[in-house]
Amino acid sequence: MTTEEDWPVEQTWSMRNTHWHAYVEHTSLDHASPRQVRLERTPEEVLTSPAEVAAWLEVNLRSATRPEETGKKRVKDERDFTDSNRVHASLASRGESIYTGVKGELTLAVEAVTPDECRTSHDGADVAPLKAGRRR
Repeated sequence: MTTEEDWPVEQTWSMRNTHWHAYVEHTSLDHASPRQVRLERTPEEVLTSPAEVAAWLEVNLRSATRPEETGKKRVKDERDFTDSNRVHASLASRGESIYTGVKGELTLAVEAVTPDECRTSHDGADVAPLKAGRRR
């Protein structure tokens, strides 16, 4: 069985009219804010599809785990996030929230919200589609 079969993309998120509020916290997952506290804050970005959730998580995980550069020559980042993207897109397609990060350093939280759970204004948060250059 392939990863695509293990992690199918569903339409549950669309039927529930779900979107996601994305947050970055510079703390470990076990010290990160609870969902309700996070939802009271302005999100870093507002994402509107499972593909955008996977792309946002990849951009932030890639940035947080980038190998240190040695010398002046910039090294191309050839790490493959395909499997992670499939898992994240599948989870988001079910209308789920996703919590991940870098051990002891960073928590990335993508909170799935329905219109009933969402504030009427995103207080200036960037609303997807993601800014140019942030997509794979």
